[in-house]
Amino acid sequence: MNHIFTNQYIAGFALALLSSWLLTGLMRKIALAIDITDKPDGERKSQREPVPYLGGLGIMLSLLLTILIGVSFQNVTPETRTDIIFLILPATILGLVGLWDDIKNLTPHFRLMIQVIMGLAGSLTITFGSTSGSATGNDTLDLLLSIFWIVGITNAINFFDNIDGGAAVASFMTAMGTLVYGLLTNQPYIAGFSVILAGSLVGFFIWNRRPARIYMGDAGSLFLGTLLASITIRINPETDTKLSSLALPILFLALPILDTSVVVINRLVRGISPLQGGQDHLSHRLALKGLRHRYILYFFAIVAAVFQLPVFASLYLNDTQELIAIFLAGTLFVIAFLFFSRLPIVNARK
Repeated sequence: MNHIFTNQYIAGFALALLSSWLLTGLMRKIALAIDITDKPDGERKSQREPVPYLGGLGIMLSLLLTILIGVSFQNVTPETRTDIIFLILPATILGLVGLWDDIKNLTPHFRLMIQVIMGLAGSLTITFGSTSGSATGNDTLDLLLSIFWIVGITNAINFFDNIDGGAAVASFMTAMGTLVYGLLTNQPYIAGFSVILAGSLVGFFIWNRRPARIYMGDAGSLFLGTLLASITIRINPETDTKLSSLALPILFLALPILDTSVVVINRLVRGISPLQGGQDHLSHRLALKGLRHRYILYFFAIVAAVFQLPVFASLYLNDTQELIAIFLAGTLFVIAFLFFSRLPIVNARK
């Protein structure tokens, strides 16, 4: 890799990390001053003291600031500038909706409506723009699939924000995966975005690791979910098979997808709304089995990395071997789903 690009990636990561660390600390002070906090309730919210929100705003501002500085110092084409705007804008709007929710507690149905609208906006720029190919060969199907993907992943990251550092670790693993894939396949646009996002997440994690001194809130989880969903389907897959192409974004985000699948399907089986909160996520189930907090995060990082292995292996496999790797990954997902579904939860009603 060109050493100039290497230095740029290192500088982008460092600037994003530093700005995220500083801005998250500032957001913590602001949240405490105006009482935007998550207060313990003795049930789902088991922390001892109120924990400020607005950490997601620190992530968002850090990423936007770093990208703005990077674009200012780089010879970026007008087309790339447009692509950057279309990638950031839906995520930023949803992040602001999440911030509104952190302050006012919006209804789940209203949030879902906004997510669908922003998913449509993001999908239109992807399906009819110049940033990706066609997943199905049909523009209408591509549009519907993209909307479903963006809304689904946005909620999956939101669901995964249920343990100190959990959503940050899951998002970081995806960002690192897309960074490495972008570097290996000569997609600097994807790699640059990913390295900045990874730096912003590390800066936030310093404040969010247990015991968390600030939460990302819905502002962070909705922003990250939309951004990660958009990045993963803007990647140009280096494969000739349709199945591998469709599997690539799923494997990059397999961990939050697994968590959401376990929670949603098990709640539906029990006759409970998937939109309500509860202590039935992967982290809660592992904690009940006695796994300590730090090891839960280590476990999540390993699971995310294992599911990404077929993505990188596909760069060196023939078509038949690719399909076998995808089949094995799908089989592993089913096994993991069945394993976690059988683990106990705190309260069968939640």
